[in-house]
Amino acid sequence: MKQNSKKYAALLATAVMIGLASGGIIAYRKLNSPQPPNTQKTQNNTANSSKSPAEKLIKLTDSVSVKPAAGDYTADNHIWRLVNKTHPLKNSKYRPENLQLATVDSRPDKPEEERSVRADIMPDVEQLFASAKAAGHDLQIGSGFRGYELQNTYYSSYVNAYGQAAADKFSSKPGYSEHQTGLVMDIAAADHNCYLETCFGETAAGKWLAKHAHEYGFILRYPKGKERITGYQYEPWHFRYVGRELAAALKQANMTFDQASPILLGEPSAEKSR
Repeated sequence: MKQNSKKYAALLATAVMIGLASGGIIAYRKLNSPQPPNTQKTQNNTANSSKSPAEKLIKLTDSVSVKPAAGDYTADNHIWRLVNKTHPLKNSKYRPENLQLATVDSRPDKPEEERSVRADIMPDVEQLFASAKAAGHDLQIGSGFRGYELQNTYYSSYVNAYGQAAADKFSSKPGYSEHQTGLVMDIAAADHNCYLETCFGETAAGKWLAKHAHEYGFILRYPKGKERITGYQYEPWHFRYVGRELAAALKQANMTFDQASPILLGEPSAEKSR
């Protein structure tokens, strides 16, 4: 009886061990077998990865907005850099590194420096002049880049001739001139009709520029009726490059660059400029 009991106990122990071993093998296989993908989670991740945050627009007016530009808008080499009587260049002797002699017609009696603009805006300059020519207007750069020394020569001569109060209405002190950015052109008709005179705005070429320059990234920088805002008299020949999108927005909003700049920079005074 004892022997049978011992045999029974041994058989029972063996069966238990086999059962435990079988369960372990099954559990091991289950843990290590490939699992079906969580399709819901995969779909959610895919959907989320395809979404990008909406780009925040800069609101110039209730109906006009622009995309922000890369870089520091206050840097002397930025195309959105405001330069006027209260915002001089940080480096008064600033000179763009990429100046290029204009590939369009320019006044041959001017020094090469003054017949140059920044190379990165030259494609738009060429397209502007080509479109004007196609419309029947032969244009010429009357004055492009002016370094500190050349601007000082101009400004000093005007002060000597007309007095500082009068000169300040149409000429900039050195270091305060947009011409020094390489982003500005005084544009003239090739026949010099109304050259650097307000009557240029009434010529066919002047009217065409006022209507179409923004399509190529240029704004009429000192428009009529905005003298108190810009600080300068009406100059229908003075065009400043700010890029096509901003130029179109300023045209649509009937806003000067002086009014737009604090908004672009997010300054507290921006609300007063709207």
